Amino acid sequence: MSLHAALAAFLWLGTGSPGNAQTAPTAEATIAEEQLLGAADEEDRAQALLPFTRAHSASGTVAGSLAESTAAVGVPPAAMLEALRALDGAPGPRQPQDGNAFFVRWEQTYSIEDRPIGVGRVLWAELRTADGSTVAIHRFRPREGGEQFFRTSGEAATPPAIALPLDEVNVTSRFGRRSDPLARFSAFGPVAGEAMGGPLPNPRAARQAAAAARRKNRFFSGFAPRILMHEGVDLAVPRGTPVYAASEGVVVGARPNGGYGNWVRVDHADGVATAYGHLSRFAPRIKPGVRVARGELLGFSGNTGRSTGPHLHFEVIADGQPVDPLTHAGMAQLAGTDLERFAKQVAAEERERESESVTTD
Repeated sequence: MSLHAALAAFLWLGTGSPGNAQTAPTAEATIAEEQLLGAADEEDRAQALLPFTRAHSASGTVAGSLAESTAAVGVPPAAMLEALRALDGAPGPRQPQDGNAFFVRWEQTYSIEDRPIGVGRVLWAELRTADGSTVAIHRFRPREGGEQFFRTSGEAATPPAIALPLDEVNVTSRFGRRSDPLARFSAFGPVAGEAMGGPLPNPRAARQAAAAARRKNRFFSGFAPRILMHEGVDLAVPRGTPVYAASEGVVVGARPNGGYGNWVRVDHADGVATAYGHLSRFAPRIKPGVRVARGELLGFSGNTGRSTGPHLHFEVIADGQPVDPLTHAGMAQLAGTDLERFAKQVAAEERERESESVTTD
């Protein structure tokens, strides 16, 4: 016999009328049983009391600012903040104009009393200009990485925290292990006479040059090329090209620094720093302790320090360790199964929007 059945029988015997031993368990017995063991539908009752989430959609035209316009149609302003930042960073219409059309879908959690709980989350936002161009962002979580907004192409809408410090980028040496270009040039560079590309002056000189080459080859035959860790990237630019701060931060170094030549280091938030080497000169106000904005001029590219030619050496340091600046500063792009999942999500959301439009028409 189950525990529920045994307890019910006990309570029935204890509360039944002496004159009627077959009387069904009383209401008091049932209540007592539920107090001790819980009701059979207790899980369903508890589930009914849990908070729930409801999706909302709103559309309209811009009048003033996009923030004011979305708030006017019921989109919670706090929920819209993240979407506004993403729309501002995405390619397309940067400053919404009066008359531009917008659409927003967001979700909000409610209590059992139907009161909003916390800040809502925008799932999808879209802005369309008078000429028909559209920028849309959709919230999505890749298999690796956090949830964020992506454009319909699969490119992340939010700009990276660290940007590249030049208007135009031409990478000549990437992050990672590489042979030392200066050591390689000095060890294996041309001998006198060969550098000119012409004939040696006489047979005796030719024999002497050949002997010197054999001695050089024997000397270096037991050594591998010198391998160094390149802790940044080299960006080829003409001397005097403006170099900008990759993100907001505080200048902690602006001085000649050994092989870096004229060097600037900026500390940013969350344990991230950037460094800029081989500058020809510093911008006028750049010195330790100065706060700089993202995109503010730091100096001009050059060929100072241990350098093979005019370029900018750019480093990103995270928690004291160098990281690949191109990865850190790159816009995330969905690919493979993530891109397939994202495309299906966008298509499903658009179908749902179309069905809602038909229902309300």
